[in-house]
Amino acid sequence: MRLKSVTIEGFRGFSRKVTIDLDADVIILQGPNGVGKTSLLDAVLWALTGKIERFEDRGSPISIYAREGIARVSLDIGTDNQILTIARSSDGEHNSLRLNVGDQLVEGAPAEARLSEILLPQLRERTQSARAMASVLTRGVYLQQDLVRQFIDTDKPSDRFQLISEVIGAGVVLELQGTLEKSRLQWAKSTTAIRKERLEPLEIQAARLDDQLARLETTSSSKGFDAQAAAMVLYDDIVRVVGRSRISLDVPPVTSGELDRLLKEIASERSSLEREYATVRSLLEENLRLRDSEREEVTLIASLENQEKGKLDSLRLCEEQLSAIIEEQNKLHQRRLAEKDRLARLATMAQMAITELAGPCPVCQQSHDQELTLLHLQDLIKNAAAYRSDDDSAGDLNEVNVRRNMLTAELEELRSQLRSVRTRQQDAETRQSLFETRLMDLGMANDEQVAETLSIRATVLEQQIQTVALAQARGEDLTLQIVRVGEERRRSELDKEKNELHARIKSLNEEIGRQEKTHALSGRIIDALRRASLEVTRQQIEGLQPLFQRIYSRIDPHPTFRLTQITAAMERGKGLLNAGVSDPDQGATIHDALPLLSSSQLNAFAVSLFLALNLGLPSLKLDLTMLDDPLQSLDAINLLGMVDVLRRFRQHRQIIVSTHEPKLLGLLQRKMRPVREGERMLTMFFDSWTTDGPVYRSVSAGYEPDTLRVLAA
Repeated sequence: MRLKSVTIEGFRGFSRKVTIDLDADVIILQGPNGVGKTSLLDAVLWALTGKIERFEDRGSPISIYAREGIARVSLDIGTDNQILTIARSSDGEHNSLRLNVGDQLVEGAPAEARLSEILLPQLRERTQSARAMASVLTRGVYLQQDLVRQFIDTDKPSDRFQLISEVIGAGVVLELQGTLEKSRLQWAKSTTAIRKERLEPLEIQAARLDDQLARLETTSSSKGFDAQAAAMVLYDDIVRVVGRSRISLDVPPVTSGELDRLLKEIASERSSLEREYATVRSLLEENLRLRDSEREEVTLIASLENQEKGKLDSLRLCEEQLSAIIEEQNKLHQRRLAEKDRLARLATMAQMAITELAGPCPVCQQSHDQELTLLHLQDLIKNAAAYRSDDDSAGDLNEVNVRRNMLTAELEELRSQLRSVRTRQQDAETRQSLFETRLMDLGMANDEQVAETLSIRATVLEQQIQTVALAQARGEDLTLQIVRVGEERRRSELDKEKNELHARIKSLNEEIGRQEKTHALSGRIIDALRRASLEVTRQQIEGLQPLFQRIYSRIDPHPTFRLTQITAAMERGKGLLNAGVSDPDQGATIHDALPLLSSSQLNAFAVSLFLALNLGLPSLKLDLTMLDDPLQSLDAINLLGMVDVLRRFRQHRQIIVSTHEPKLLGLLQRKMRPVREGERMLTMFFDSWTTDGPVYRSVSAGYEPDTLRVLAA
């Protein structure tokens, strides 16, 4: 099947609708870069696959100048007898496909599946058929100028192996292998889940049952035990001890629940008796403390009050003495002040008299003994100067004052002690009141015999507690006996449950065993599928290797690394496809081409492998080879070899080549010219580009047997 024509509208560089004739053996697209050559080749790829992988998700194939905002490509392919029309469109959100095979029209997903089936029959009923076909087309049919080395440089060895497997029809084996591997993993997870979620809980439960049975087997036998008679005797004894009104059961217990309720009531009664006993013992001790405290405090208060009275009397005497001393001192002080004033006046007059002593007395005019008078006057002056008013009673006052202060401090200390004792007396009275209240709660009076009454009550309570405790112990023994009877029945039930558990565990182990066998069998099947896919792929690769070597040798990109090899291997369950070069003078060791060859040489290596895949794997029902401007990837010398290879390809493939170089155009036109009747070569000249799309013209050439041609040597 070959291309017949393509109609493009709104796709990349083609904004207006245009129909291009592609019904030729060789189609050469020539023109400068950016005028629509690649858009034409991409339109063919998009019509076949619905996507352009090198764009990934960055942008839409819709031209920004599209009149309706929709990209449409209609591609006619087929033979002379049948035409297959592929019509694909996209508005950026929704894609549609219509496939017209003869008179049959198919749309949507069925059209995608039918197209894959027509072009690659081995993709029939494959889940990833569209993806597989896109990979085959971009690796073995359409060599895009910006992805020349993708198969060598970017693709992983496992991706290459997957591609070859799809082309030769072994992809279904790989898909089956992948499905089995996923199923095998699910089986493993299912087995683990059964073991973890179902088997292990049952085993734990079985172990717990074994432990319970082991404990039950250690208990003594209760054969011959009459639980009802023992419960009746216990009930009568309890009623006799605590009274009928204290028990809620009207009849002896006949069930374990009633016995448990009776034991709880006995325990409650015992707790009540123990609390009352503790209260009585506390009241006995409190009564003794209150009586002793009352006697001591009455005596101490009387003593302190007598001491307080004596101290008050002594303090009053001191106050009286102090008042008398102060009064006496005041009188003496007045007398001394008067005497001091008198002496001062005499001294003043004597001083004045001394100044008038030379003659008779100025007052009485009598004569006198001047020396004697002078001595007398001087004595008066001296006496006035020597007079002192010392208080001999100050010492008595200080002594009495010190004694008063001491008595005051002693009195304050006595009063503090008296207040403390009276506070204790009030506390004792409060405790006495509380004591009487507690006695009233017990139905007793606070009389002279209260200590004896409390002692008798404590003895009675102690005896009741012992009796109730004994009844409680008997009830617990009865409960234990009943439990043992229940344990015997429980042992029988546990044995039955254990047998059922072991049966379920056995069933699960058998299920796990079957799944493990299936897991192992699937592993063997997967290994066999891996070996089979590797063997089939290796056979195809062995047939492809000579063609790969001839094409590489024809292009001849490297002077020493002249041998190529492509090998298939299996590693960790994945098929690998490796390609490399070697120097025949250094042995047959294959080396990775990437670090050894230059960029142009590596491009030539990739082109050689691309052409070998295109021609050597004929399972694709589309006899087409498309090369987008190989001059940008190859040197001029390598290009001559590649053109020579394409000349031989013409017999087997429809060839579409684009170039921007006029010299390469001339070389292609000479080398690829029709040489047989019926052959046709079409040359499309892309002159420029406008918003309406490329401006181009087509020139068709057929076989001309009579034309004399001069070819370059």
